[in-house]
Amino acid sequence: MQKMLIGGHLVGADEWLPVHNPYTGEPVDYVARGGAAHVDQAVALARHGAELMRAMPLSQRAAILRHVAELIRQERHSLAALLTQETGKLIGESRLEVERAAMVFELAAAACRHPRATQFPPESFTDGASRFGFWVREPLGVVASILAFNLPLAQAAQKAAPAIAAGNAIILKPSTEAPLAVLRLGLLLYRAGVPPEALSVLTGKGEEIGHALAAHPALSALTFTGSREVGLSLPVHAGVQHIEMELDAVGGLVATESAEVEQAADAIVCCGYMAAGQLSTSIQHVWAHERLAEPLTEALVQRLASLRCGDPMDEATTLPPLIHERALQRVARLVQETIAKGARALIGACAEPPFYMPTVLVESPSDSPLHSEAVFGPVVLLHRYSTLDELVAQVNALSIGLRVAIFTRDLVEAFEFARRVRALSVHINDLPVVPIDPVIRGDIQEHHMCFEDMLQRIDRLSRPKFIGFGKM
Repeated sequence: MQKMLIGGHLVGADEWLPVHNPYTGEPVDYVARGGAAHVDQAVALARHGAELMRAMPLSQRAAILRHVAELIRQERHSLAALLTQETGKLIGESRLEVERAAMVFELAAAACRHPRATQFPPESFTDGASRFGFWVREPLGVVASILAFNLPLAQAAQKAAPAIAAGNAIILKPSTEAPLAVLRLGLLLYRAGVPPEALSVLTGKGEEIGHALAAHPALSALTFTGSREVGLSLPVHAGVQHIEMELDAVGGLVATESAEVEQAADAIVCCGYMAAGQLSTSIQHVWAHERLAEPLTEALVQRLASLRCGDPMDEATTLPPLIHERALQRVARLVQETIAKGARALIGACAEPPFYMPTVLVESPSDSPLHSEAVFGPVVLLHRYSTLDELVAQVNALSIGLRVAIFTRDLVEAFEFARRVRALSVHINDLPVVPIDPVIRGDIQEHHMCFEDMLQRIDRLSRPKFIGFGKM
């Protein structure tokens, strides 16, 4: 029975929610079902914690962040096992996520040494010859983050590390399906020296905790990672001034006429079926030049037939289960609706609970559900094209955010594709796994994307202040 972490206190609830192992279906543990009253309690404590963080020197914040990274690595084996138990991902994938989380805290610690002030020359104005000024960054205050189930520890690190580096208090709301590793991270943050009031981890139903966080007027910022449907409902409840959302996106891959078949097939298997396709970088669409389509299809199906379902703790398992039965039913429904529209399955298109078998669909029409929704399952749609113009038209017809890789030996073709395609990111002869996320801010406008390093994340969780001097 895992209690919530609220301002350094372990807090239970009247009801407890099971956290199921996706492979066995058995409860791994139980967590407290928090509600609006717990949100109020966490925010009230966080307001005091924010003042403690604001007064904390950058050197101390950096030391805390480095210590967190050390603690994560010390507990890497138990954290990886916990991630696999609650998410069902392969144990090797969980190890990678643990290391990624540690690296995020190291990056945030290093960013604390970066200059935070920017000189501004008032003397450039006619009446400012005797003046001097500069910009500094100050923390927002209390920052809350709602997390998804697929990368719970890594996402918690990506939210908590820059918030702490910027001097904020942080409230984490892990997903209902995968809260255990985030609760463990919260304890490690306390151990590393984060003031207890400056950190809370709230567990419970997303619609209850999430809406209460979004509506809270004392919250300085809210970040959300998850589905577009849920994300766009949050501003309706918003009392918070600053909202950012990382919403549904999918991965894509282009195999041009000059691409190496084996390399492209390996990339599709790696990115399309890792974590059972439940990542926002998972390849869902593949465009193959008509002269390469047949050999690529043959190589891909051959590889998928050798994937092994089983216990994700077993090193020999290569295809993990989906997170829960509802996810399995959703993938099955989307695949069957796409087949009903005219698509044809080359392999898979069936469930063997708790697994959905690796699937390749061809001849899917552009009005099928999988052209507008992220499947979040081990399903890839294979399309053919003959010319660059046709390829760009097909890719740009998708109505969902896309990270796309293009495999080619023709750099002119690669750059022409990159210039013309409407995508969140383009990766030339590389996997579409760089974490570049679509962001919607408080004005509900989807922004153009850029690679966000740690400094940019910290800046987004702080605000500028101008300090100027006149004649002394």
